Amino acid sequence: MEIKELKKEVESLTNLSTELKKFQENWIQPIRKNSNYHLPFIKELDENTKQRLQLKLTALQPILNQINSSQVIQDKLKQYSRYLIELKLSTFNGDIEKSKVISHQVLNDDYLSLKQTLSDVKLLEASLNHLHQEYQEINQMVSKNLTLEDSLFFMDMPHQKYLNNLLQTSKRQKELSQRIGTHLITMIKETQLRKGGK
Repeated sequence: MEIKELKKEVESLTNLSTELKKFQENWIQPIRKNSNYHLPFIKELDENTKQRLQLKLTALQPILNQINSSQVIQDKLKQYSRYLIELKLSTFNGDIEKSKVISHQVLNDDYLSLKQTLSDVKLLEASLNHLHQEYQEINQMVSKNLTLEDSLFFMDMPHQKYLNNLLQTSKRQKELSQRIGTHLITMIKETQLRKGGK
C-alpha cells in the first residue's frame, strides 16, 4: 500500500519548470528596453539602483537555470516509484534476474543512480535557498526606492506564491526521495537475501 501511495505522491508533485517560469514572469526580469512591462516603476529607478539590480539579477541566472534543469529529479522519482512496484512484483514472483537488473540500474546507472539523485535534491534545495535569500534582498532594495502605492502593487503580485511553491516542491522532493531510497535499499537487500538462500 505504501508504495502505491508513494507513486501517487510523486506524480502529484508540482512541475518545477512551469512554476519557475511563472515566478520569473511575475518577478523582476533582467533590465532591458523591452523587459519588465508588468513592473513599469522599474524604469523609474535611479541609475545606481538599476545597475546594482542588474548585477544581482545577472548573477542569479545560473541559479535559475540550475533550478529549471532540476525538473529531471521528478522524472527520476517517477521512474523509481515504477521500479519499486516492479521490484516488489519480481521479488514476490521469485524473478531474481529481473530484480538484479532493476537493482543494478538504481545503484549503478549513470542517469538513474539513486546516490546522484539524492545529491541533485540537495543541490536544488541549496539553489532555492540561495534564490530565496537573493529574492528578499532584491525586493528590499527595490521597495526602498518605490512609492508606497508601487511597493504595495509589487508585493501584491504572485511572485511570492510561486517562489513558495518551488520551496515546498523541493521539500516534498527531499522527503519522497528519502522514502523511495529507503524502500529501494530494503527491497534490494531482500532480493539479495533470497538469491543467497537459493
